Amino acid sequence: MRLFNAEDRARLRPDQPTPLYHQLYVVVKRKIEGGELRQGALLPAEKEIAAWFGISRITVKRALDDLEAEGFVSRHRGRGTHVTWKYEPKVLRAPLDSMLESLATMGRETQVRLIEFARVIPPPQVADALRVPPDCQVERAVRLRLAEALPFAHYVSWTRQIGHGLDPELLKSSTSRLDLFRRLGVHLKEVDQVITAVAADTTLAQRLVVRVGEPLLQVIRIASDQHGQPIDYLVACYRPDRFQYHLKMSAEDVMVRGRR
Repeated sequence: MRLFNAEDRARLRPDQPTPLYHQLYVVVKRKIEGGELRQGALLPAEKEIAAWFGISRITVKRALDDLEAEGFVSRHRGRGTHVTWKYEPKVLRAPLDSMLESLATMGRETQVRLIEFARVIPPPQVADALRVPPDCQVERAVRLRLAEALPFAHYVSWTRQIGHGLDPELLKSSTSRLDLFRRLGVHLKEVDQVITAVAADTTLAQRLVVRVGEPLLQVIRIASDQHGQPIDYLVACYRPDRFQYHLKMSAEDVMVRGRR
């Protein structure tokens, strides 16, 4: 089915305490709020949705009735079910003229989900950037950041061990990594970053709730401490409909270098 995929179908779990109609309601609502189903989009017929998800038409009808009651869809006999909710993404801005403060603020005002954390041998390009031997282990973290329960950023970071190292429990909290660095006695002196665009692979598409191949904003950021030692290598991928960088530059204090 074009509007729903296998992942959507897997979200409906008869063994869960939540009724199936509400599980379907959540699936459709998230697609509408996330912009996958835009205003005016026509949903499949009840019997088609029921067949795809392996549920009864009564279950589908109750889910769609709840969505209509909350203003997400409109249902008319003979014309089907149309999306009526207007998608207006709330864009998060991180101005580079005060980037570190902005990143810390964003960390406190959004939510984070820690997916992986382990000590690993980094890829060669990361080891070179961090100036560590090829066989030196660093701390690798994979995180997802959300605003209003909707994912907008995916982070993979490699960090040199500082003191006792990063606390995985704090990485799960709203505490920003910049604040964690400060707690370890690290004050960032320099941040070197490259901004580009990439296509979402299967993993990024699943975690950021986009289609495979959709463009994402990618930021590669290398942070150095007060001694000029690179300590952190970050690859961040953002949904451009929910996040953007705002750069304010002047001829006096900013020099822009283009790379090809």
